[in-house]
Amino acid sequence: MKASGFSITPEEFNYDDLWLAMGCKGSVPDAGIRSLAEEIANEIIPAARMQYMYSIVEASKLSSKEVLLGGVRFGVGPVIGSYLQGMTDACVFVATAGLEFNAKVAEIRSRGDIAADFIADSIGSVLAELAVSRLEEELGLESGLSLSYSPGYCGWDVREQQKFFTMFPPQPCGISLSESSLMSPEKSISGFFAIGEHLVRQPYHCHICNNKQCYKRKDA
Repeated sequence: MKASGFSITPEEFNYDDLWLAMGCKGSVPDAGIRSLAEEIANEIIPAARMQYMYSIVEASKLSSKEVLLGGVRFGVGPVIGSYLQGMTDACVFVATAGLEFNAKVAEIRSRGDIAADFIADSIGSVLAELAVSRLEEELGLESGLSLSYSPGYCGWDVREQQKFFTMFPPQPCGISLSESSLMSPEKSISGFFAIGEHLVRQPYHCHICNNKQCYKRKDA
């Protein structure tokens, strides 16, 4: 099991990713929203310390919708299952925008500014995804690596978080799991990358996924 943490400056933050997380989907918000976003980013990003923890485990595809990750059976569903042909191993991980970020967002939320709260929440989504991207870079695989897949998305029952977290030490990266399978801090991600010499990396096929609320969704 390996773990790492890092910070970024507001100048390193990718605002295009933020507009996507805010639901803009290819457009840019007006000047007022952009200005507020920069103000919020300058306040909370210096306080954030992103973290991730991961392990490489043996993995196999059991059927069109079931996999074995490190000896634990998961019903990932047919959408994710369709991407896993050739999987021999997997990188299971948790990642988070961090407890420090969570505390800053709570401060902003207490001010009662709905727009600022929404922007801060969206920044958290971007920072958590950045932690996953840093992990992917650390793996250093130029081929044979899938995109990441997480419980609660693409038909994978979020309740399987309970099994997923048994693969990690208690509260990995400070993340706790509720009885309803929600993570805290809320800007946290769990999931896996499939690995295999003959695995072909495929894009997310949003047209066959019924999660209409996914902020990364691309219309078919």
